[in-house]
Amino acid sequence: MSQNKINKLLIIGCGGHAKVITDIAKSLGISNLFFKDSNIEIKNFLGNEVLHNELKDYKEYFFVAIGDNFLREKVTNSFKVSNPQAKNATLIHPSSYISDNCILGSGTVVMPLCVINSESKIGDGVILNTKSSIDHDNTLMNFSSIGPGVVTGGNVIIGYRSSISIGAVIKNGIEVGSDSVVGGASFVNKNIPNNCLAYGIPIEIIKNRNANDKYL
Repeated sequence: MSQNKINKLLIIGCGGHAKVITDIAKSLGISNLFFKDSNIEIKNFLGNEVLHNELKDYKEYFFVAIGDNFLREKVTNSFKVSNPQAKNATLIHPSSYISDNCILGSGTVVMPLCVINSESKIGDGVILNTKSSIDHDNTLMNFSSIGPGVVTGGNVIIGYRSSISIGAVIKNGIEVGSDSVVGGASFVNKNIPNNCLAYGIPIEIIKNRNANDKYL
């Protein structure tokens, strides 16, 4: 899996997720970093001045470092409308293993010590957190996220904007619908529909949720 050649990177968002993204960018030798956040109270981030003004006609690489899946998609799409020639970076930590037969979308991050096995398809804006393991023939839809230590079997499908929380295990052949959240340390041995919160060992559906409900 090839890595973008990036000389300059705009990181959008100045929270905890952005700290990790900054470290990954530096591990890739990207030294020309600058930051933007809509919160005007944030003046400085990791020793760097933070921009607040709306950018227009930006043409370099950018990365939306926002952990919430729904908000990350919204900010990404809005930025691309204002800056149609901007390039959405894909960041892969050097310690991770990705099969040559995989597809990774733009705006996706693969954090340290991840494994992505053969024929898996990772969409745009996806977060694969530290030490997650994605087995063969998985499909992760756009703006979904996988928490630290998550393990999936083969032929698993994760829907749009869905979140699999820290340490969950998903049995082979399982499908998690869109805009759903799987709680931490759950064992997912049955399909999960759209728009719900589910957790447990084994997994149980707890309640319905809206796409923009907070889960972090």
